[in-house]
Amino acid sequence: MSKRGIIILFVGVVSMWLGLQSCTKINYTSNPNDKLEFSHDTLLFDSVFTTIGSISLYLSVINPHDEAVLIDKIELVDGLGSDYRINIDGQGLDENGYPITSVQDVTILPNDSLFIFVEVTVDPTSSTSAFINKDLLRFRSNGSDQFVELIAYGRNANFHHQPGNWFDSSNPPENILDCDEVWSSDLPHVIYGPIRVSPGCTLTIEAGAEVYVHNGSGIWVQGGTLQIEGTLNEKVIFQGDRLEDSYSDYPGQWGLEFPIEFEYEGENVYFTVSRGGVWLDRSLNSSINHAVFKNGTVGLWVDSVATGAEYALKIANSEITNMSSIGLLSQGGFIHGLNNLFTDCGEACGAFTLGGEIIMHLSTFANYWTSSSFRQGATVYISDWYKSSGDIIQHRPFLSSTEFRNCLIWGNNATLNDFDELVSSILDPSFYTDQIFTSCSVDVQDEDFPLNIIGDNCTIDLEPPFTSTINRNFRLEGNSSIWNGISSMPPFDAADVSSDLDGLPRSTFSPDRGCYERQ
Repeated sequence: MSKRGIIILFVGVVSMWLGLQSCTKINYTSNPNDKLEFSHDTLLFDSVFTTIGSISLYLSVINPHDEAVLIDKIELVDGLGSDYRINIDGQGLDENGYPITSVQDVTILPNDSLFIFVEVTVDPTSSTSAFINKDLLRFRSNGSDQFVELIAYGRNANFHHQPGNWFDSSNPPENILDCDEVWSSDLPHVIYGPIRVSPGCTLTIEAGAEVYVHNGSGIWVQGGTLQIEGTLNEKVIFQGDRLEDSYSDYPGQWGLEFPIEFEYEGENVYFTVSRGGVWLDRSLNSSINHAVFKNGTVGLWVDSVATGAEYALKIANSEITNMSSIGLLSQGGFIHGLNNLFTDCGEACGAFTLGGEIIMHLSTFANYWTSSSFRQGATVYISDWYKSSGDIIQHRPFLSSTEFRNCLIWGNNATLNDFDELVSSILDPSFYTDQIFTSCSVDVQDEDFPLNIIGDNCTIDLEPPFTSTINRNFRLEGNSSIWNGISSMPPFDAADVSSDLDGLPRSTFSPDRGCYERQ
């Protein structure tokens, strides 16, 4: 075929294709009874903090008919005054970069659908209780309107944010906490970023306070004092700031993260240092009573103790649960604990390292972690040495006063071969002339475990009769005397040990092991 013939053929084919395209026609229904369908008739945003944007919720708008539907207008009824934001099939901003409140002439082809994503920011008010923020998303087609209701239960809160970087001298933050700051329970407290309790200062959190912590955030008690003053009926609760139902038991939501940057061999190096949700860094006689810490990375991280302090932390009647890493971590910490429950952590419920003084009585460590893959760590881990630079072993023994008494240490891996729920890395077991564990119930199978640190009145490899591990009810059943402990007086007094974690009466001379007393 000649070159001229090829050109004529090409022009003919293109003309035919264009002709076919020009004949393609979308048939729209004009029947007002041909209604749209929606994946939800209401989008509910539960407990959104004021000034904090929610996650996106999506809405599917469906055309179930055999003809296309032309939606004349999709709009937020409150228009520019709405606290909601919409994104329709990828369009969320107008040509000037402002959030859209309405769009016009949207086509949905037969048996097709479109997605709309909705967010909300609740404006602050003076209200101290939950309030409701509403709007409607209106769809107008074929002369009729359809609506989807938008509802947000908003909460006003106290927000604590300390911009800057504690480890960057060019961008240091300013302290936002008063030296003797008090957080009351009138409004929730929301923490964004690391906030610091300075040396010599005290942060007091009163009974009934709710503390919500953003990802990467927490409280750094640097040589200062933290006083958490919960009561049996008004506990202080620490948890993540994501309040959707899907986050109610999602671990790893919060915990301190410090970005570090430095130059090495001509290149900038960036990394993040992580600490606990509450980092007690050489703290001075901090105390926690009737508190709950949940859904973080490391609940409490205790480093050493302030000069002249009796202890770094006294923790009583409290619960640490569902941490993605460790519940209570000590590095040379001085910790006095009583009537505490540590459960469900991705690595260990308690890790006590680099010596220090640990006095932990009448507490339950129960690790039935199921949030992810197989748990590698023990329920409780203790260690008294480390290697410094040059692989030089540094011995940091526990003080002779260190003792776990009347504690339960168990978990869902206790029945596995070659797995212990109590693991020790003791450099020289003969150093300890007094037992570290007395009147406790532990899982130990390792032949090399230093049994001299476990008292004869402990039970080994005997599963505690928990009421229901599935329902996380770690109260003991039955009346067997094998689960009876010994008196915790001293070092604690009768007022400390006369009631259990539930506030129920406890025998002061022969209490049950663990944080609960059989009634």
